Amino acid sequence: MEKVYVFGHQNPDTDTITSSIVMANYEKLLGNEVECCRLGNLNKETEYALNYLGVEAPRLIEELPEGSNVILVDHNSPLESIKDLDKMNILKVVDHHKLALETGYPLFYRAEPVGCTETVLFKMYKEAGLEIDKTIAGLMLSAILSDTLLLKSPTTTAEDKKVVDELEKISGLDRNVYGLDMLKAGTDLSDFTPEQLV
Repeated sequence: MEKVYVFGHQNPDTDTITSSIVMANYEKLLGNEVECCRLGNLNKETEYALNYLGVEAPRLIEELPEGSNVILVDHNSPLESIKDLDKMNILKVVDHHKLALETGYPLFYRAEPVGCTETVLFKMYKEAGLEIDKTIAGLMLSAILSDTLLLKSPTTTAEDKKVVDELEKISGLDRNVYGLDMLKAGTDLSDFTPEQLV
């Protein structure tokens, strides 16, 4: 099978970037040839998480050849996705947003009403009997803490909380200490010029 490209939405946040990495790892564990990519620049929160965990950022892409095999994470809307998505072969979608995608062919589609895509991916790893190592757990935890604002957002579900409990044990990270440091990193404006701030 040809290489599959895994990516999240444009203007990526922590869930989109980590979900791309985690989904690509999932596919590799299943024996598939995949590459995780990103459709935009990293924000400071995501940079903090990747640096802390020692994980390289996915390759930045703007377009792919027509007919490329792709997996979408943390989005399903063509408006938020890569240019010419309708000319790609979408193999899978893993998401936690409302349905906005229409295709003329069947595909694997999994979206659940939870606070973060990583909550869905955690369940997929468990169901497939795949190992969640310390780094993957740290990536998953980072995204859930980001999307749910340390489990305080109204979008937080009981499933998100349960998954965070398990990921905290695997990763060895303290949700409150690490999570707060990560969120604080995202609010650092020291590198911005006055014009950029305005």
